Amino acid sequence: MNHDGFIGVFDSGLGGLTVAKTIIEELPAENIIYFGDTAHVPYGTKSPKQIREFAINDVNFLRRFDLKALVIACNTADSVARQTLEEKFDLPIYGVIQPASKRAAKLTVNGNIGIMATRATVSSQAYNRAILNVNPSAHVHSIACPLLVPLVENGRFSKDDPVTRLVLQEYLAPLLEKGIDTLVLGCTHYPLLSEAIEDLAKGVRVISSSEAAAFALKNGLAKAGLLRSNGIGVHRYYVSDDAEHFKENAMLFMGNEIAGEVGQVNV
Repeated sequence: MNHDGFIGVFDSGLGGLTVAKTIIEELPAENIIYFGDTAHVPYGTKSPKQIREFAINDVNFLRRFDLKALVIACNTADSVARQTLEEKFDLPIYGVIQPASKRAAKLTVNGNIGIMATRATVSSQAYNRAILNVNPSAHVHSIACPLLVPLVENGRFSKDDPVTRLVLQEYLAPLLEKGIDTLVLGCTHYPLLSEAIEDLAKGVRVISSSEAAAFALKNGLAKAGLLRSNGIGVHRYYVSDDAEHFKENAMLFMGNEIAGEVGQVNV
């Protein structure tokens, strides 16, 4: 692997920017290529077959660059297409599910762990398997939250937003009734809702799959001797549809505007 190669990061759209943001903060010297498959967003409502096809196309695009690692910055793609990608591509692949599951399994005290995710991720049972592999005595309680992505992408993630609070209360209620002490945000949009969730689920430890993925990448590159330690990395962004909309809304996830142009490509 080229020490100065790019870290390829892909998602169905904007949510994976929360992963990219943490990677940039933790590894400022790394070169990053981000691809958002905005022509097919959201993945969470698609069939497993479609999700696998989209994920393969995403990685084929990223492979045009000199990659030293690949990050699946989408819980849905990680849960459904991870094995397919590992079989097809000879690359170090990092996801969001394994690191978040490992953290949750080790941090829970009472063994009751909640998962908030898309329908596809919940149906895959990927979090259940990953958590139980680390902590067989854990009890995993999952709930699909289809209304959260639209809320976030419309800027409705403040803890004081009455609509957001109402929706979150509905999703959190059955998890809190199960007595969870740890909650995994199993979608890369959800970290923007962390403050509101923590306000409604006081005393519950909230784990961001985006942050867990970035730290797993950092540790993995360090062990492989592939970390860049000098300079400021190059960051490039590409989408499959509506580059202007992507750039306008990226600030919600990155906290600042994306420097330079966002390229639009066909995949």
